Amino acid sequence: MKNVLTALALAVAATLPGLAQSYSDPVPYCRAVGTIDKADARYTGPKLPAWMADQLHLQPDQGKMMEWRCANKAVLACLYGANIPCGSKAKTSRKPTPAIVDYCHQNPDSNFVPMVVTGHESAVSWACHQSVPVVTRSAAVDAQGYQKDFWQIVSP
Repeated sequence: MKNVLTALALAVAATLPGLAQSYSDPVPYCRAVGTIDKADARYTGPKLPAWMADQLHLQPDQGKMMEWRCANKAVLACLYGANIPCGSKAKTSRKPTPAIVDYCHQNPDSNFVPMVVTGHESAVSWACHQSVPVVTRSAAVDAQGYQKDFWQIVSP
């Protein structure tokens, strides 16, 4: 009975795209899995393949400086930088946090509320009108919840 179940599981896995295979390059991997936030065990290649390093102007050993993910079968890459949280989904709340409210009480008429107060993941920018927090900008977020302007499609 155990052998029959194992054979059945292998047969089912072989018919589902991307489940029975492993991939050493992000392009065929993303074509197979479609959309995923982080590569799973099916991806066996380097974090930063040489072709991607060239496109992003990085050295192949600089994988810690970037992230990639799959969206609609495409490979998207993000470079870490000042205030760019590649590994985090965007926070989109337009309701000021207690920290933002406190900041505006202490800094009335400030043209901006710094990210140390809002959090680096916030896609919403704030200012203080007198001592009241106001939204000055709300960045676009993609279907997976990441800030769009941090990510770019890459391919060899």
